[in-house]
Amino acid sequence: MRDEKKAASRTVEVALALPLVDGRLLVACRAPGTHLAGAWEFPGGKIADGEEPAAAARRELEEETGLVAGDLEPLVVVVHEYPERTVRLHVFLVREPQGEVTIGSWGWKTPDELRRLEMPAANAEILRALRWRMR
Repeated sequence: MRDEKKAASRTVEVALALPLVDGRLLVACRAPGTHLAGAWEFPGGKIADGEEPAAAARRELEEETGLVAGDLEPLVVVVHEYPERTVRLHVFLVREPQGEVTIGSWGWKTPDELRRLEMPAANAEILRALRWRMR
């Protein structure tokens, strides 16, 4: 019971927004000195206390990229345990993002290209869900 409480208190709630344009998804390489540095990631971040996952996904997408999400399509919720923390990823597909990428060093990649990139272990289930959804 104590281990369950400890794990629950270390769970980080994260919302991801995956913009999709012309069969390509937006990703960036995590900066040196950050958690999982050098791995490629989707736009997103921590959900604030009292914030809904979809609202957090919209907020994070705009803050990190400058894109504005239209409709959000729930894709998958992934729980992954890293040695130092557990993350619960609420993942949304954004099929019609508005605007231009104006912030950060983001790149558009096909699902096949994503499979060849180094990504956090938690993203394996996201990539699997994407392959299923986009077929």
